[in-house]
Amino acid sequence: MIPPYRRVVVVAMLAAACHAGAPRLELPVAPAPGDTTCTLGAGPTARRDTVAIAVTDPVDPAHAPVPRSDAERLVFAQLYESLIRLDCGGRALPGLAAAWEQESGDRWSFTLRDDARFWDGAPVTPRDVVAAWRFRDSALARAVTITGERTFTVRAAEPLPPFADRTLAVTKPAPGGGWPIGTGSRWMTGAEADAPDLMVARPVQGARLAVAKIAIAPPGGVRDALDGGADLLVTRDPLALEYATRLPGYVDVPLDWNRTYVLLGPGGDHPDADALRLESLREAVHGDARPAEWTEGGRFWLADLRSCDLPAARDTLGRSGRRQRVVYDQTDRSAADLAARLVGLGALGRGTVAAGLSAIAFRAALSAGGDAWYVLDVPRRVYDACRAALDLPPWSWRGTTTPLLDVRAHAVVRRGLPRMALDWDGTLRLTPP
Repeated sequence: MIPPYRRVVVVAMLAAACHAGAPRLELPVAPAPGDTTCTLGAGPTARRDTVAIAVTDPVDPAHAPVPRSDAERLVFAQLYESLIRLDCGGRALPGLAAAWEQESGDRWSFTLRDDARFWDGAPVTPRDVVAAWRFRDSALARAVTITGERTFTVRAAEPLPPFADRTLAVTKPAPGGGWPIGTGSRWMTGAEADAPDLMVARPVQGARLAVAKIAIAPPGGVRDALDGGADLLVTRDPLALEYATRLPGYVDVPLDWNRTYVLLGPGGDHPDADALRLESLREAVHGDARPAEWTEGGRFWLADLRSCDLPAARDTLGRSGRRQRVVYDQTDRSAADLAARLVGLGALGRGTVAAGLSAIAFRAALSAGGDAWYVLDVPRRVYDACRAALDLPPWSWRGTTTPLLDVRAHAVVRRGLPRMALDWDGTLRLTPP
C-alpha cells in the first residue's frame, strides 16, 4: 500500500510532499471533489492572463516529451500528456484516457477522451498512441490491440504498467522540426519577436488557462528574474532562495526529494564503506540534501535490475584499462562538491582524482565507461525501472551503484498565482483557477 504522505503548510501555502511508494494502478482511486492534498498555491488566487516562469537550466525541444532536467520537467508537463497521470498520493487520474481498467489476464483497456486532440486540432486516435510509442517502446507498441475509434487494449503482464511514464506521452512530429506536437492544454508557439530568449506556451482553444511565458535565467541571474517579475521559479540555489525570502509577495515551498546523486562504477569495485560518510557528503553540497533513502523494498531502483530483460553488458576494458578518476559534469556544482569530497575522504582508492568535464564531454565519457567512477543525479522514483535504465549506458546495468544523497528543489511562488498540481514524481502543473 502507499505510505502516508506529509503535508507542509508555509504561510498561506498548502503543498503535499510526495512521499508515496511505488504507484499501484490496480487501485486507481481518484481524489474526492475539493481534495487539495496535491495542490500548491499561495493564498487566494486571482485571474491572470499571463504567468511568468523562470527556469535555471536550458530547455531543449529535441528532448521533448522526456525531460532531462528540473527545467524540462516543469516545461514539458504543461505541454504533453500520457494516458494517465499519478498525483502526489499515487492516485491515478485521467490524462489522454478518460477511462481504463485491468481486464482478466494480462490486458489493460483504455478509452480516449472525447475531446482528445493534438495542438493542430486533429483528433487523437489509438493509432496515434501506437505511432508515438513505437519510437520509444516498440515492444509496448506491439502489445496494443485497437478495438474501436477511441478504444484499445494493451497486453502488459507486469504488475505495474508504466502508463503514466512521460516516455509514453503521445506526440507527433512537427512539420519542419521543432517542438513535437502534443496534446496538452498549452502549445508551444516559440519565442516572441522582441524577446527571442522567451518561450511562450499558449492555451489551446477552449482552455481556461493563462499564457505561460518561460524565461531561462542565466547563471547568477536568478535574482534578476525575481526582480523582473517572475511568478514562479523552481531552483535548488540556496542564495537565490535566501534572496527570495526577503522579497514581498513571494512564498518559498520546499518540494519533494525527487533526485538522487549516485556514484557509478563500471568495473564492479565498491567504494570504501568505512571512508564513505554520507552525513559528511551532505555537508559538502549546496542546497537541501540528505543521505539517500532507499524506498523500493530496501533497494534503490538502479541497483536492482535483475528482473529486467536487459542485454548483458560486456566489460572490454577491465580495471587496468580505465582512468583512475571520478568524473562529473562541471556545470553541476553539487556533483563537483561530491566528487571532491569522495576523493578527499579516500573512499575511491589511492591515486583517484576528480575531473570535471563539459556537459557534452561528460555524457560521452559516461557512455564510454572509460573512467573508474562517475557522479551524477538520477530520478529518485521512476515509473518503470527497466525503461528508466535505458537512459543510462548499458555498463551501468551490471556495474556498481552507490546512492549518495537525495536532493530537492524549492518553488518560489508569487501570492495569488493560480493553483498548481503536484504529480507523483514532484512535477508541478499549472491548473485552471
